[in-house]
Amino acid sequence: MDKPRFYEDTYYGYIIKGDLIEAISYIKQFPEQAELYQRYMTVFDKEQYPSYEIDAPLNAILRAYQQYYRDVFYLRLDKDESADALRTRLAALLQLSEADSRLYELEQKQIADEFKRRGFCFLGGKTGGCYGPYVWKTTTAETYEVELPSGTQSYTVKLLDGFISKSWLDYLSFGKVGTGGWTDSDGIINCVRSSYDFDSEAFMVSLLKHEAQHAMDLALCPDMPSARLEYRAKLVELIYSKERNLLEQFAREADCTDGGNGHSAASHRIISDYCSLLDKSVGELGSLSIEQIQAAAKRLFEKS
Repeated sequence: MDKPRFYEDTYYGYIIKGDLIEAISYIKQFPEQAELYQRYMTVFDKEQYPSYEIDAPLNAILRAYQQYYRDVFYLRLDKDESADALRTRLAALLQLSEADSRLYELEQKQIADEFKRRGFCFLGGKTGGCYGPYVWKTTTAETYEVELPSGTQSYTVKLLDGFISKSWLDYLSFGKVGTGGWTDSDGIINCVRSSYDFDSEAFMVSLLKHEAQHAMDLALCPDMPSARLEYRAKLVELIYSKERNLLEQFAREADCTDGGNGHSAASHRIISDYCSLLDKSVGELGSLSIEQIQAAAKRLFEKS
């Protein structure tokens, strides 16, 4: 009997969906992943959290977020209750009364100021439905011409360097996968510089075109739900990707549960729509050529 084979993409698929328990259960089966499994146990079971190369007060703030990650992803506690516990921890660290400490305001004001006074940029809020800060050191700006299905436009891209924290996805994967960029409410694209080769399709398509589509959609419809934003942007990736079969990646991260994030929900809708449009099962989608994937994506994007 052949022993089971470890598939890195399967492991990353669980992480992208925020399903840490399934990710840990998966790697536990493989002796060659024993070191990774023990690392998860050390952090999430024994609560031996890593420290960062910053001073004690800032480390204490990031420790509060690490405890929140454990509550949400490892203990699977209610997200609202976990966010409330995070707010309580942060308020105590900043010596504020809980009555005067809404989490959004804490992040936007006091916490951002704490990092700014020490030379860091801080971005709070939610990524994929969960809190997790981005903290970095330097920002430079470039302008790119980006072609989208509806035309070509110029977009400002901020290149961010010197990261201390890159939210929950980076944390759960120990830096192996994470958010490579995002779009501001003002339409500016932010890029984690270390995540990309600037000549690669990953940068030109999965960052620039994906985020530019977000910027265009948000300019036209500021209240567009996250899952729909991601659905349209992922279809744009499929339209322009020639070197990678992103449809297979989206199938691995697809999640239709209520706890799923916008990316996972969008991937699930894409896989479902491909099956309906082409009259194929999920298993049969793997036989599609890049040209067939692109043609179907164009049709779905036009319908969206």
